This record gives sequence, structure tokens and C-alpha cells, in this order.
Amino acid sequence: MASSPSNSQAIRWRWLLPVAALVAIFHVSPLRPAIDRAFFDASSRHPLKVPPLPPNSALVLVDEQTMTALSAQGVRWPFPRAIFAQLVMALQQAGAARIVVDFTFFEESDAGQDQLLAAVAAAVPSVVLARTQDRPPVFWPAVFTTAHRQYFQKNRTGLVEFPADSDGVARSYPVPGSLAAAVFDPPAAGPGGLIRWQGGLEQIKARGVPVLSAAPLIAAGAPILHRLVAAAPDLEPEQIAPAIAAEPALTGEWAALLRGRTVFIGANASGTFDLKPLPVGKIEPGLLLHWTAWTNLATGRFITAVPPLGRFIAVLLFTGAVICAGRGRTRLLAPVAVAVGLGLLLFAGAHVALSFGWFLPPATPATALGLTLLGVVAESYWREQARKREIQAMFGAYVDPGVVAQLVQNPAAIRLGGERREATVFFSDLVGFTDLSEKLKDRPELMVEVVNTYLDETSECLLNHGAYVDKYIGDAVMAAFGVPSPLPDHALAACRAALEAQRLIVGINARYAAAVGVQLAMRIGLNTGELIVGNVGSSRKKNYTVMGDTVNLASRLEAANKVFGTGILLGNETARRAQGVFATRPLARLRVKGKLEAIEVHALVGITGTLSAQDEEFLAAYRAGYAAYVSGRFAEAAAALTRADGVAPGDLTTLRLREESLRYAQSPPPAGWEPVLTLDSK
Repeated sequence: MASSPSNSQAIRWRWLLPVAALVAIFHVSPLRPAIDRAFFDASSRHPLKVPPLPPNSALVLVDEQTMTALSAQGVRWPFPRAIFAQLVMALQQAGAARIVVDFTFFEESDAGQDQLLAAVAAAVPSVVLARTQDRPPVFWPAVFTTAHRQYFQKNRTGLVEFPADSDGVARSYPVPGSLAAAVFDPPAAGPGGLIRWQGGLEQIKARGVPVLSAAPLIAAGAPILHRLVAAAPDLEPEQIAPAIAAEPALTGEWAALLRGRTVFIGANASGTFDLKPLPVGKIEPGLLLHWTAWTNLATGRFITAVPPLGRFIAVLLFTGAVICAGRGRTRLLAPVAVAVGLGLLLFAGAHVALSFGWFLPPATPATALGLTLLGVVAESYWREQARKREIQAMFGAYVDPGVVAQLVQNPAAIRLGGERREATVFFSDLVGFTDLSEKLKDRPELMVEVVNTYLDETSECLLNHGAYVDKYIGDAVMAAFGVPSPLPDHALAACRAALEAQRLIVGINARYAAAVGVQLAMRIGLNTGELIVGNVGSSRKKNYTVMGDTVNLASRLEAANKVFGTGILLGNETARRAQGVFATRPLARLRVKGKLEAIEVHALVGITGTLSAQDEEFLAAYRAGYAAYVSGRFAEAAAALTRADGVAPGDLTTLRLREESLRYAQSPPPAGWEPVLTLDSK
């Protein structure tokens, strides 16, 4: 019943190519990077494993406290360059190992202010200032750095430009020439990559990184800067440097926090316009980008994106697993379970991998999984439709359309293996077929026409009553009521079909009597009980059929009609179910060849309420005689059976039972006698 391998392959290619095309379209669409970015951001905010922190860093921020303190002094943003010089001096005297300034000084201000900051920043060798690709700090032009070459023997500036993604969020960091790279001596090398985030500002505070307001440092640096200006009125680095060396170190709580650390200076006050959207928070200070990149460089732990080939292999493996799970199945539990499991594994694995420095963008593999599962569902639907069409083709010529429709709606009604079912089996055979063959041996086409007419009308009759026509055996017909689809009252349906089939043979005789010259008759055996039903046969040919003792007995009953001179013979269970609807009469307790147990068999006479008065009289006398016979009241049986023979002379069973009753009335049978008739032939 399953689709052939070639058909399954054709079905699969019907959806594999569109699925591959849809995956490719999704991969180049804007939706794919949006999903990948969302996953990256979520994983960065909730890493499985928090990346290590260098132990020697701190952040100093121009925050709201700083803005408020300076505003009280009449200072507005952007601050005069002297304010930044004060901040640098405070950090220098607090013992900061490196001072990284994330401010861009691109616009000229008061010349004295510019000269002051230029000299102070140049004289403090630990200072690194921000620049862009095209512009260094305005107060460090080439003429200045050339004139004071001894202070610029190593790189003192770093690029603060960074490539943001299409949504404006920075997730990667180019290392060459960057501000983070310039912190190292020599500057760090390498291409960079996706940033492995340490968390937002609040998270890194909680992890012990000092985050200080710039306000107290600016205040502490003011007197230092005043003394420097007094000691070096020309504001040259060569004068500032020894003056700084003569300054005492700062002490105090915040100075102790900063001593020996690499300090990043930035801003997070609302008026500074340096708040950026970052993966670890909707809005964070832009300084956090460069500080995090520096931590990645310090620990050697940028995130590397899995190459396209690796992503392609993941797609092939995942989709291949779903296809294999759905192969040859009409039920979707296995492929759905595999797809869901692989989807969970994909996202969980990508999350774990991100914590270990690898990023597998999950959008394309996940979409491929979903679309492949959709394809498997479609293939299952197509295969189910093919099964239904196959069922229709298999049974359409044997079962009435109502049964076929039911089987199409419920293919599980037909199991490929055997199953036990209760049904009524029908066997029929033509009486007079040998004479017909002899008379028409020179006219085979007419013989085939007569036989086909008989088979056609008999089959149509059976189908109309809900039977499954199992097979034709020469001129014999085998059918079953109640399979493959359940049929309520299948025994009654079989009896109706048998009576109608007997009437049809009369019409066939009338049609062909002149041409054939032979009167045909039909013998029918019906038996109800449990049987085995299923597909049997070879790989090249199968037959949906019924097997078992119930079937064998129905065949024996058809043949036993010759012994009893009847047309329709019923097994005991069929006769029991027919009571009240059909008129029957018991014939004998029959032991057929190959069976030890005897069963009572009955002749089907007609439909209750439609019999003639003569038939009713005969049945009453016969039944009384039969009951007396099996009870051993032989004289009473002989009298009743004599009356029955007078009503309907010539009935073989009536005559046999009367003769036996007369004989046993004169000479009783031996002890242990049973009214059993044994048939030694099939």
C-alpha cells in the first residue's frame, strides 16, 4: 500500500527544490540578519559563560554628577580644554598606568586652551587620544607632533570609528589602528571580530570594575594644573613634563582605585550625545564599546563567526535528518519531534558556542528546518492522497462506491498485515456448468458471455448489498460481508444478497434458454464467524482476502447443497442472526470433512411474512418433525415429516429424515446415538 520508491523520490523532489529556493531567498533577505542579530544580542545579554575580565581597568565618566558640579561653576558642555587637562593630571597623579580618552577634539577652541591640553596630553606618555581616519585631535597637528617628536615615538591616538550594523548597533570591532589597539605597546594586531560582551555598565560595576564620576577628579586636578601653568608659562611639553614629575602623588579612596589601572575616559551624561545602542543594553555609553574591545584583545577572546561552509553543512545535516525521519511515513510524529529537537539543539548549541567564542547564525538553519518540515508535511499529504488513490484503484472494481469512500476517508481500516474480524462469507457456484461447457464447446464466445453475465449480475448484486467480492474461481464467486469496512448486520445483508442472486439466475435462464438449451441454477453457502483478513501474496501481486475456518465452512456449505437438494445453505450462526427476519429450516447436524465438531446447518427459505400459505404449512410440519427427530421421538417425527412431504413432496431432507425416523421407530439406534450427518467429500 505504500508508495513506490520512485514515486516517493518524485514527490520529494517536488518540494525539495522549492524549499531550497525559499531558504536561499530567506538567506539573502533582510529578515535573516535581523533574526541573527536579535539572537546574538539576547545571547550576549545572557551568556552561558561570562568572559574573563582583565584585572586592571577602570572607567571614568562625565556623568550627570559631573555636569551638575561644573554647571554650578558656570561651565557648560562642551567643556573648556582646561577641564580635560585637569582630568588627565588627576589620573596621572593618581597613578593610572594608561589613560584612554574617548573624546574627539576636532574643533578649535581658545588657542591658549588648545595649547594647554596639547602640552599636558603630550607630556603624559600614558595618554591615548581618539581620532578618526581623516582627523587627529585638532591640537595635535602634524607640525606639533613633528616639533615634539620625542613624545610621539609610539602611537598616541586610536580610531574611534566603528562599523555599525544596519540597525545602528555596533556588534563587531575592527582592530587595526583602533583606540582599543592603541592602548597596547606595541599596538595590538589582528583583524578583530564580533565583540564578546562583558555586560552593560551596571553589570560590569557589579563584577568589580571601578566606574567613577569625573567630577572629583576634575576638582582634584585643578590645583595641579594651576601649579603647572605657573611653572611652565610657555606651555611647552618639555617644560610641563618635569613639572609633572615634581608633583606629589594623589591619595585617597578614588586614587587607590585607579592606581596601576588602564583608565578609559568617556561620557554618559544625556547632554554629551555619546550614548549608543549596544547589544547589551538599549542605551549605553559609547566608551563601553572600546573598553569591551580592549578586554577582548587583552584576553584574546573575540567571537569568530562560523564560516559560510560550516553554516551550509549545518543546514544539510539538519534538513537531512528531518527528511530521513519523515521518509516513508504518513504519521508526522517522528519528523516533527526530530525538527523540534534539532531546532532546540540549534539554538542551545549556538548559545553555548557563543560563550566559547564561536557564533553560528541560527536564522538560516532554523528556517531550513521549518521549511523542510513543511515539505515533509506536504510529502506526507501527497503520499496519503496517493494511498487513497491506490486504495480506490485496488477496491474500486470490487467494492461498492460507499465502501470505497469510507476506506479513502479511513485508510487504517485496511491493515497491510492480518487482523481478526467478524464477517459473513459468501460462496456460490453454478449448477449445470459442465453441461453448459459441453453444449457450447464449439461456441466458446457464447459460453464466456453467459458466464460473464452471471458473474457480472451476481457481483453487482453483492456489491449493492455492501459485499467485498474477493475472487472468481472459474464459475464460482467468493465474497465477504463486513470487510474491509465494518458492515452492521452483515449476516442479514448476506441473506438478502443470496435470495436476490437466486432470482437473478432465473432471469439469466430466460435470456439464454433458447440459445444455450441448458437451465442453470446456483448453490450458495453462507457462514458467519471470526476470520483473518489482510493482504496476502508476493511482492509483485497481492490480494486482499479472508482466511480461516469460517471461510472453509462456507465453501463446504455451498457444496453440501447437493446433499440436501437446497439452493442456499446457512451456518448455525448465520441462521441464528437471521431469525425473525428470514424464514429458515434446520437440515442436519453436519460434520464436514476435516472437522470433528458437528454444526447445525439451515436452509434459507425466504423473507418472513412473504411466504405462501403452503410454504408456511410445510415449514410448521417440517420443524415439528425435525425437533422430534433430534430428540429421539422417532414415531412422532415420522408422522410430522409425512405431513410435510404431503404438503411439499420430493424434498430430499424431509424424505431422508422420515425414512430414518421410521427405521429407528421400529429398531432404536444404539446407545450414544447422535443425529449427526457426516460428509466425507468437500
